Amino acid sequence: MATVTWMKEGVARVDAEGTCGYVFVAEGRALMVDCPSAAAAKALAEAGIPAPEIVLHTQVQAEHCREGEAFPGAAVWVNEEAKPVAVRSAAFFKEAETVWPDDRAWETLGEEKYGIGGCMTERPPAKPLNVTKTFTPGETLRWRGIELEVVALPVSGKRSVGFLWRKEGVLLSGDAVCAGGTVANLYDMERSYGGLCVADARRVAAWLGGQTSSFAAPLVAWPTTGGIVESPAAAMERVAELIAHPNRVGTASFPPEEALQNFPVIRSFGRYREVAKAIYQNTNYGNIVLFVDNEGNGLMIDPANCVWLDWAGSVASMHEDLDMLEKETGLKRVTMALMTHPHGDHIQYCDLLRERYGTEIVAASDVADQMERPETFPYPCMNDWYNFPFKNVKVDRRLAYETPFSWQGIDILPMYTPGHCVAHTAFGLLWNGERVACSGDVLQYGGGDIGVGLPFCHNGNAVPECSPEVTFRRLAAFAPDLVCGGHSRSFRNPAPVLAAWADLWQRQMAALVPYVVDGDLSRATRPWR
Repeated sequence: MATVTWMKEGVARVDAEGTCGYVFVAEGRALMVDCPSAAAAKALAEAGIPAPEIVLHTQVQAEHCREGEAFPGAAVWVNEEAKPVAVRSAAFFKEAETVWPDDRAWETLGEEKYGIGGCMTERPPAKPLNVTKTFTPGETLRWRGIELEVVALPVSGKRSVGFLWRKEGVLLSGDAVCAGGTVANLYDMERSYGGLCVADARRVAAWLGGQTSSFAAPLVAWPTTGGIVESPAAAMERVAELIAHPNRVGTASFPPEEALQNFPVIRSFGRYREVAKAIYQNTNYGNIVLFVDNEGNGLMIDPANCVWLDWAGSVASMHEDLDMLEKETGLKRVTMALMTHPHGDHIQYCDLLRERYGTEIVAASDVADQMERPETFPYPCMNDWYNFPFKNVKVDRRLAYETPFSWQGIDILPMYTPGHCVAHTAFGLLWNGERVACSGDVLQYGGGDIGVGLPFCHNGNAVPECSPEVTFRRLAAFAPDLVCGGHSRSFRNPAPVLAAWADLWQRQMAALVPYVVDGDLSRATRPWR
């Protein structure tokens, strides 16, 4: 269902499916800016508005580009830089499939043209748009006496623009900013893996502030989500402040400690240290945690040592590590390997273990699905991005959350712990009289203050059952004595840290509600749903 509202004489707004478009009517013809739904065709017809002959786009994302269904005959005009997305070109899909280069340069993070960590974050239209004209920021588009200046608004997307209708003091602003300084979604604001578009937001805010004196009446913005933005410069400043300082609730203070762990270890050798009796962990920001029992049986969490060489060199480094672990720990064979989550830097050597030891590869069902069929999950940091010579990893056994299973007579509890990614598991077990939690990347802590950020990037973190608050409370309920986290971090006395983090996330989610349209954090982190 779609509804039509007249904004002023000759311009209507059509709302459908949580977003909207604007239709200019002149000389018996129509021009549309963004098309929200196929239902728009019926709504415009019922309002006596002709089907648009041209559709302009502020941002080429699927939810704004439904004219292929609604108005298949319309000509489409888009930003020149967005044309490959709009027409679903082969070049677009090829450039979206980025890989980490052989030199493993971290500068690659965030430099992907169409995504993050090898994940395509653009949401192209379902079918190619009928693009007949492109434009660039700085141009003025003219249609039947109406002039629209193209303005770069790279906040909700790198190639997003707005259309300034100077005569009327109106900026058609897309998803750059919404009423009250809210945002349509947080997802499109991430520019890199863990980075923010702060500089772009501030430039847009400054430009909007500079436009204030250019009009007889105050400039207003018409967004594609939510109501009219009465003070767009102030609203954009609020958005810029949010993404510049995403932690809205402060931090919790704990004593600063050594970068990777906050307690003395038993011993160190090579790239490993014994963090507790017969528990061995990488020291080079790798992800391996290894338990070795008295018979030499090994349980390995996340078989990836994060030594980034070419493939042959990386494989050799893992065999060298295993040789050393056998020599130093009494390891005879790794009988089981558990996966916390499906990122390539955690599952890299499953097949190597299987070949060397006959290791059983075990994961929770959701993690297993992504390991075996990564192409069906649009998530960052999967195998392809790491430039591995394989795309998927077979899982031998699937686990159900909160259902204990046994390894060498020891019960292990798989716990659902989203927050770093949507399919994520922590494993809890009793080892030599201590309760140990292997938390993967959801909990990387070794001492010092803790804080929170924005729920980003395919996590669904704002969905109540998937929030970081739930994760930290679940880990706290397990009451571990020792946490072995991702990338070489481990710490003791976790109870106060877990309680503080859960409290921070609870307050953070409440604090973020006023920053998103309709207070809908779930929609703001999963705009494709």
